[in-house]
Amino acid sequence: MGNADQEHIFVAPIQKIWIMRCVDLPRDVSEALRSAAGDGVKHPPVHGLVEGLPFKSTLVPAGNGCFRMHVHSRIWRKLRIDAGAQVEVTLMLDQAPRPAVVPGDLAAALAAKPRALGTFNALTLPLRRQILWYLESAKHASTREKRVRLMVQRMLERAAKAKKKTQAKKNSSGRDWLVKTPPGRPNAETRNKLVLQNETAFAPVNFYLAAAPAGVTRF
Repeated sequence: MGNADQEHIFVAPIQKIWIMRCVDLPRDVSEALRSAAGDGVKHPPVHGLVEGLPFKSTLVPAGNGCFRMHVHSRIWRKLRIDAGAQVEVTLMLDQAPRPAVVPGDLAAALAAKPRALGTFNALTLPLRRQILWYLESAKHASTREKRVRLMVQRMLERAAKAKKKTQAKKNSSGRDWLVKTPPGRPNAETRNKLVLQNETAFAPVNFYLAAAPAGVTRF
């Protein structure tokens, strides 16, 4: 187990991924944080400084054993830098509790849509914190109300997508027992094989074999 109180200082370029700005942690820093947080922790919470400006963040896997860190817009905009700029980062593992306390307006809106509430509760803690930050960063009441409705809608869409994916998987597994008919007209041997393999599972084969030549097993 690594030292959770150890500071890690490195320089890295800001990357633009979609609309986000991120920095990739060096391998040695990633390994030290992984050791301090525990091998089972995939999204370790961290805090520190980016060019002297304080931040809190949650790391995500970046591949090749390294972590990636999101750089908030209030930081890079205040520094007047963007993708490609080199920044000095000082960070350490954040051991303080970070509960994702859902505010009353969002809680009420989610409770009114049980599917949305179930989907929200199933999210990882870091993702729930990101959603709550997005809601709390609204500067006007009308913007906050709009974001509450948007979050409920996104949870419903996520639930519908998960349900559709599960149903498609069930349908796919339910068709695994079907025997695919070879191209062209099957010969007598193939038809006999179809009967044996489908006699208890695929009744429509009876109809197909009704006009089969003599010598083909019927049931």
